[in-house]
Amino acid sequence: MLAPTCFPFQVPPGAMQRTLVFGDLHLTRETPEDAVDDVVSVISGHPGTRLVFVGDLFDLSADQPGVDRRKALAAAWGGQPRVTRALAEHVDRGGSLWLLGGNHDEAVGDPDERETSLAALGVRGGAASRVRTSPWFLRDGGLHVEHGHLFDPDNAASHPLMLGAKSLGVHFVEEFIAPTGAHRYLNANDAMPLRLLMSAFAWYGVRGPFVVYKYFDAAFRALFASGPFFREGAPDDCATQEVAFAEREELGVELVRELATLGAAPTMQSFGATFQRLYLDRVAATLTLAASAACLATGKRGAAASLFGVGALAMGASWALGYDRYGGSVPSLLEEGAAAIRDASGARLVVMGHAHRECLADGYANTGSFSFPKDAPGRPFLEIEGATDAPIAARRYFARRERTPR
Repeated sequence: MLAPTCFPFQVPPGAMQRTLVFGDLHLTRETPEDAVDDVVSVISGHPGTRLVFVGDLFDLSADQPGVDRRKALAAAWGGQPRVTRALAEHVDRGGSLWLLGGNHDEAVGDPDERETSLAALGVRGGAASRVRTSPWFLRDGGLHVEHGHLFDPDNAASHPLMLGAKSLGVHFVEEFIAPTGAHRYLNANDAMPLRLLMSAFAWYGVRGPFVVYKYFDAAFRALFASGPFFREGAPDDCATQEVAFAEREELGVELVRELATLGAAPTMQSFGATFQRLYLDRVAATLTLAASAACLATGKRGAAASLFGVGALAMGASWALGYDRYGGSVPSLLEEGAAAIRDASGARLVVMGHAHRECLADGYANTGSFSFPKDAPGRPFLEIEGATDAPIAARRYFARRERTPR
């Protein structure tokens, strides 16, 4: 385990305050105790540092679906008293805290809810000034940090600063995972639906059919909330939010507006894109082929041949659109987005989370998920080194000691 590290509060001119960046903790009431233990340990082990949580600290969409954002955020802080206390002590003792909203906890970065977080942490006055929150991104010299979901079509918003409209990903968490309790799907969403639906019977046994039913219920609800029914922010509201954000972050409004154009178009803006992303074209083709087999079994050869032709053609077209329309694409989309941010803004290092995949590349780093490490020697996070105008990301892992029975 990383040893507790003391660090002087006075940072030399030109040097960056020691900065640790964590992504995608997804804290809920279901979070295992060992994960909470590790979060608290790594916070308390690095006094005086700048701790950055780059989105999805909480999973409000899974834990508090449909609840008013202020109540949901207050409940999330209250539901993790040990983490809340550790962060409050960190700030009270001179450390800094950056909190960015993610697609599953956008209330954390909502400017209107900043006081909710400060009240939960119990920080006031000068200590409160060491807590920065943002619904989109934060910068320090050449360092740019944001969650990254804006470059993932399934989780992108129509505008980075228009909060409240559901993405396809959040829709499925609220409409499928939360009501079924199928939380294993939270970190298995990059597989194709057939494989995931088959796994429902292995994971949930007799509840498998209900899980499958709720998947299709959520899918069709998403479909009929897409295209012309998709809620988007009004252009005037977006412009107002851009000006306010630029003032808060002391940035030029033109830069903010240029960065706002870089994100992906939300899948749910398009009825056709939503239909294809949910593989409903493949479902329809499969049902048509099944109907063909049923007609053949009952002696209706003409109908069977017609249905088989339609089903085969539809299946071929579906596969031509892509066998796997999600897996592996999000990490590359985020890396491409980071390059676009650097080109547009002059940032030297862009740090994101969201993908749950670690990455260290030229000018880009991804935290991976602290709570859900994938084939890692410990829980991954990043340390930012170097000068303020030339930051460098270094990979770090938190590996807990063997525990003794309590």
